[in-house]
Amino acid sequence: MRKKFLWLHVLLIACFSFFFAVNGWGGSSPAISITGAVRQPLNLGLEDLQRFETVTVRLNEVTMERQYNGAFYFRGVQLKTLLELASVQKEEAGFSKQIDLAILVRNKDGKQVVLSWGEVFYSNPSEVVLAFSSAPIIPHTDCNRCHGPEVYKKWLNVLSRTVGYPKLVITNDFYTDRSLENVTNIEVVDLHLKMENKKIEDLFSPGFTVTGDVKRKLNIVNLHSYQRVDALAKMIGDGAGYHGLESYGGVLLSELLKKAGVSPDVNKGIIVSAPDGYRTLLSCGEVYLSSRGKTIMVADKMANQPLTKGGKFKLILPDDLAADRTIKAVSNIEVVTFMQKPRLYIIGVGCADTSLVMLEAISYMGKADVFVCPEDIQKRFSKYMGNKPVLFDPLRNTEYMFKKEHPTVPPEEIKRLLEVQRTEDIQRIRDALTAGKSVALLEYGDPTVYGGWMFWLDEFKDKTQVISGISAFNAANAMIGKHIGCKGSIVITVPQGLQANEAMLKAVAGNGDTLVIFIGLRELKGLRPLLQKYYANNTPVHLVYRAGYSDSEHIIKASLKEVVEVAEKEKEQHLGLIYIGPCLD
Repeated sequence: MRKKFLWLHVLLIACFSFFFAVNGWGGSSPAISITGAVRQPLNLGLEDLQRFETVTVRLNEVTMERQYNGAFYFRGVQLKTLLELASVQKEEAGFSKQIDLAILVRNKDGKQVVLSWGEVFYSNPSEVVLAFSSAPIIPHTDCNRCHGPEVYKKWLNVLSRTVGYPKLVITNDFYTDRSLENVTNIEVVDLHLKMENKKIEDLFSPGFTVTGDVKRKLNIVNLHSYQRVDALAKMIGDGAGYHGLESYGGVLLSELLKKAGVSPDVNKGIIVSAPDGYRTLLSCGEVYLSSRGKTIMVADKMANQPLTKGGKFKLILPDDLAADRTIKAVSNIEVVTFMQKPRLYIIGVGCADTSLVMLEAISYMGKADVFVCPEDIQKRFSKYMGNKPVLFDPLRNTEYMFKKEHPTVPPEEIKRLLEVQRTEDIQRIRDALTAGKSVALLEYGDPTVYGGWMFWLDEFKDKTQVISGISAFNAANAMIGKHIGCKGSIVITVPQGLQANEAMLKAVAGNGDTLVIFIGLRELKGLRPLLQKYYANNTPVHLVYRAGYSDSEHIIKASLKEVVEVAEKEKEQHLGLIYIGPCLD
């Protein structure tokens, strides 16, 4: 009998492992990014998650609509572990505690849920997991004795469904609407709340308001008209340690929110604050969907006595493993919605090597649902883009590239076809935004410095957000390694700018300031006579080629008199900047 039991145990483990392997990853690995208020943004595939220490948890999936989606064992990584690795950091030190941070989790379909910092860090870590595989829990028998096949068969069929990974698993939620599948981005959000942080000796508030995204604003000075609850709370913090058990009486926070007309929206957060600026953020999900929501209260009594010190009202979270989110003298409860409108992000990815990309650019790639970018950028930044679709390559809409791809098409026909193609691509962006998806255009260098997008995306200006990057100008300056502003000014321009503003050129040359010309290599021969009107022939000129490309960047130094002949010997005729002025000596 003992041998039979051992063999059965081994068989169960083998089957369990098989389920995880089969129902886990396969083919190309979806990427997930952890961005926002972090020192080190992360971009991880399913195989990367497998390398962490993992946990196995069970989730019985039933939504608020009472839709049963199966019972599974999920294997994954604790979200707390990943956030600690990303090293969460608040930029402003006015309120240093992280308890007012929100965690937004998005999936590839544009769905989003909100978690609070506290429900991840002040609960047992395995309650919030990012899963990469699962095993369905198959009943031992069917239930035809209590349900007909029209009922139980659909419950069995759902166990064989395809689960989308990575999957957010929140085991403490009774209703599992926040357990998102196909997660692509986890963003830590600092709301930068405009609250004055001050020391108040006798902290007290005679009442509090419930405001923000509510149907009815509440002004509360007593809790007499609400159903009361009692709870014991362990007063323990990571700093001061254990301070005993305290009994509280008051009203559930969920009851107050219902009175204000707040529904259990997984995209909402609740900010509870005191007159001294101390505050915390809770998620609507933990208040309405989680079992801990049944104990989160606004208390007005302790040990059956009205709260005086630190009163009149106090936010109590008895199930938190640390009491940091306890708010004395509650003065305001504000409901905020985190669902943002779709945006067109113009992201500068740097002028050359991938090492020049900025952390903010990586963060916004994580926020994007679809991309517009050249094939070269897609290849080099695929780790940050994940498996999100690319709508089109904007370089194909340039006349130069179109002619290269269609060498036999007559010039007049090229213009017509190019206009048709541009119109179709613009419509692709419109359609994505209309569908609620954020679009990211990945631009070389810094999009604010002669970015090509400025000439064809004007209609989206109200939905556009620009994320700067390292320009070729920055990389070229580092290569030159001199104080090129030694005369006071550095003037950046393009050939057309010089030709249209000769007075500016005269002033710049007269003062000895450094002139930097973008997109000028091909026009250098035609520019030299104009430059020679105001600069001496022996004025130093630097031609900086492929700035930022570590394997091919270089500088050619010459005088204005000889620079054209020198430049004509170079193979590169596009990626380069022209510097001219005495500060180069």
